[in-house]
Amino acid sequence: MENLMEGPHVFIEKTSSRPAAKIAYFNKAAFQAYSNLIDEHGCDGFSIEVQDIAENKLQEYFAPDFSKIQNKDAIREIGVVGSGAFQEGYDLDGFKAFGNVKGLTTHNVSFRSKLPELFPKLEAWLNLDWKANEVEPLNGSWPNLASLSLQGFSGSLSTFDGAPIKKLFLISSTIRDIGDILRFKDLETLQIVSCKIGGDVSVLSGLKQLRSLRFEGKNKLEGWEQLKSSSVENLEASHYPCKRPQDGFPKLKNYSINAYRPRDPFYEERGDFGVLGDEFSSIFN
Repeated sequence: MENLMEGPHVFIEKTSSRPAAKIAYFNKAAFQAYSNLIDEHGCDGFSIEVQDIAENKLQEYFAPDFSKIQNKDAIREIGVVGSGAFQEGYDLDGFKAFGNVKGLTTHNVSFRSKLPELFPKLEAWLNLDWKANEVEPLNGSWPNLASLSLQGFSGSLSTFDGAPIKKLFLISSTIRDIGDILRFKDLETLQIVSCKIGGDVSVLSGLKQLRSLRFEGKNKLEGWEQLKSSSVENLEASHYPCKRPQDGFPKLKNYSINAYRPRDPFYEERGDFGVLGDEFSSIFN
């Protein structure tokens, strides 16, 4: 059967509620040949899919050429996804030409802790592999970083002290104590999925701006009986181990609790599930 993914491929998509209004998606071969399409189609974002690892071996290096993109100041969002490595000696400072980037997606192509330096105006970061793109403590960098999604994170969230985080997604991550999240006092949306996390979940009651809260997967959290919030409107939990206090969430509108187990004694659902899904679908919303 013919492999339709061989050779260059590119598609362009209009978006809503993202830093970029129109994004061009390339595989590596297409970006090398057709990155001029970014300007020609008025795109203000682009994403490059790198697939240079096969059979657990690096087959080829990645060295993107940005010379065909003339209007670099117009770019608001960049993605480098997939698996690979920049060519030895490749000058990452070339990314600094995109000085107005607000949204960034990274995966298994390492920027060697240089991301805050390369994208100083960042507002939203989707990091699909923390080990590949771990950053040092910000120390004043990324003063506008409001939305953060980390996959495979391990350590202390103090790395992001000083950033005005309002939306936080933790995926397959390890957090010793959930109290570490309280450093983000203006948090509005919190999603915890398949994480190794412990501590007293009721400390989240102290987040007075929290509007949307989601837990997926089992964890070692305690204190569910005392979890309350005067601000949460959207709540989803796949393993809620007790009866939710009816007076504990006075503003709750949309919720799904233990929905994967409809015979569970604590199962309950109500509200607009479309709204509930949208709240946690993307870090860029």
